[in-house]
Amino acid sequence: MDALTQAAFDLFLARLDFDRQQAGVKYELLRRKLVKFFEWRGRTLPEDLADETINRVARNLEAGEEIRNLAAYCVGTARHVFLESLRSRREEALVREITQSSVIGAEESERRMECLERCLQRLSPQDAELIMQYYQNDKANRIASRKDISARLGIPLNALRIRAHRIRARLESCVEMCMNRCQANET
Repeated sequence: MDALTQAAFDLFLARLDFDRQQAGVKYELLRRKLVKFFEWRGRTLPEDLADETINRVARNLEAGEEIRNLAAYCVGTARHVFLESLRSRREEALVREITQSSVIGAEESERRMECLERCLQRLSPQDAELIMQYYQNDKANRIASRKDISARLGIPLNALRIRAHRIRARLESCVEMCMNRCQANET
């Protein structure tokens, strides 16, 4: 991610209001609105996600993107940041599930994560989404979440478990093959 430049931030403020002081007030209001957006969706570190949203919008302004309604554009960008944060959290949970049986070093963990991302891309979009949703919640919320998934798919909970187990087995096999290729390339 590119760093936010002072020029980009100044352009963002200028789009909020020509009066610098009023722009600062509007900036704080918009930032609070974005923080609430992420809080209402249960995200940890909503302030960081709000800042990331504003930074992206400011960089887009600096790049010359035509933005007619800045507030609406910020909310749209916040939705993208929110979805990215969900995907990241799901992938982290899936990595924990797949690697829970082994203690691995940081370098190997990074390689395993890269392999997992490659393997997830090889799955059908439906299977990738299903397996990420299946493992996304902590143990306390997992049962309710899985019941929701099975109801949404119109299949019994046992069928969902079997489907998820098969997808996970394919993923684990793919990750292990990828890891073996990485190790073979190092030697």
